[in-house]
Amino acid sequence: MIGFGWLAFRQAQEALANGRLEEAQRLLSQTCIQGHKREHELLNQLGRAYVERGERRLKHDNLEAAWNDLLQAEQLKVADGGAEKLRQALTNLGLCEVRRQLSTGEPDRAVEAVAQLRQRLVRQKELDLLDEAARNWLDARELANRGQFGLGLQMLERAGRAVAGPMLRHDQFRRELEDRQNKIGPLLVQLHSAAEGQRWRDVVESAEKVLALAPQHAEARKLRCQAWKAIEPQTVVGNTPKLESTADQPTPDPIPQRFLLWIDGVGGFLVCMGSRITIGQATPESCVDVPLFADVSRIHATLTRDNEGYLLEAMRSVRVNGDPVQKALLRPNDRMTLGGGCQLQFRQPAPVSTSARLDLVSGHRLPLTVDAVLLMSDTLVLGPGSLVHVEMPDCKQMVVLYRHKDVLGIRCPGEFTLNGQKCRDRGVLGAHATVTGEDFALAIETIGTRMGR
Repeated sequence: MIGFGWLAFRQAQEALANGRLEEAQRLLSQTCIQGHKREHELLNQLGRAYVERGERRLKHDNLEAAWNDLLQAEQLKVADGGAEKLRQALTNLGLCEVRRQLSTGEPDRAVEAVAQLRQRLVRQKELDLLDEAARNWLDARELANRGQFGLGLQMLERAGRAVAGPMLRHDQFRRELEDRQNKIGPLLVQLHSAAEGQRWRDVVESAEKVLALAPQHAEARKLRCQAWKAIEPQTVVGNTPKLESTADQPTPDPIPQRFLLWIDGVGGFLVCMGSRITIGQATPESCVDVPLFADVSRIHATLTRDNEGYLLEAMRSVRVNGDPVQKALLRPNDRMTLGGGCQLQFRQPAPVSTSARLDLVSGHRLPLTVDAVLLMSDTLVLGPGSLVHVEMPDCKQMVVLYRHKDVLGIRCPGEFTLNGQKCRDRGVLGAHATVTGEDFALAIETIGTRMGR
């Protein structure tokens, strides 16, 4: 063992002299070296080498690598003060980056940057203040999306007080909230008036306008659902061929690659059937599958489904969980940020299905107010509980939509009504359909010109 220790020690010295620090550290961690009379001296040299390399990387703006070198040096408990100076320099740059993200209106990225600094053992009062400011900003955004603009403006004011210096985007967002607050009042009056008069089509129209300003406004969503119960969607027609009660045969009305799914008492959803979908800006000539009212490119990114999962490919700036990517295999609950701040969350809530769901979590929206985008592979699972693509809390059992040749099938235990005809256990849906069960009602609607192509 003594001979092996001497050899490993010489190899560690050579690796350190040639700048192969990780190799030197690996060699010095071997049990045959432990207790060597020069072990402590060489570990100190290795620690100082990590600090020196970290300083060089800092000068070349390679901050991630500089942090890694610093943490390695601190783990080795380097004796001189170089590590402390490097830590202070990196900490200052990290705080500057958080302040910059707040000044440019990116509180979600600021929260992620704060969390990363804390993982690197940064403990400063200013970091706590910046974290509070970022979280207040995010709370203001969430409150505004629910229509609570007064509270949202208060939280935004707190965020502004916590950060010194000009915050142009903060002031722009405050003016935007004030403008939305002024606009939503008259619209709510119209909405309540239409609901009291049971003018359901006016209710739908007014609710859409309210939800354009506050996508999570509870009362508008509730009244919109009530209106859907009273009237079928305008484009739904009732001339689908009659189905027998046990029929599982396709109708002559094929399902398109994209359609709208309306569920009474729950909401509306854009369903994309293709294995590859495009995401981009909503424009009059938009040809993307998921058009967004946001500061993104016309075709900003694509999602491709294969046997491995969902592959995200960026055409323009895209971050996943705060990290810039060109390609990324998405995992459940990943957050994609397109451009400056349009954020979608990727979910696969139903373990029995490879279908997925995209939720808009940044307050942006599509041309038609929907609650989420459903990426349909084989099935869509609707029903009670959380392990479904769409939760229907009042429904006692699962309802499954599935692919059936060129049309859409539905499985629902027991009797239900499909386009006015009685069915049992299963049926076939075309591009237009209404289904009513004991404790649920839904409709399939073509998109037409209401949301792009």
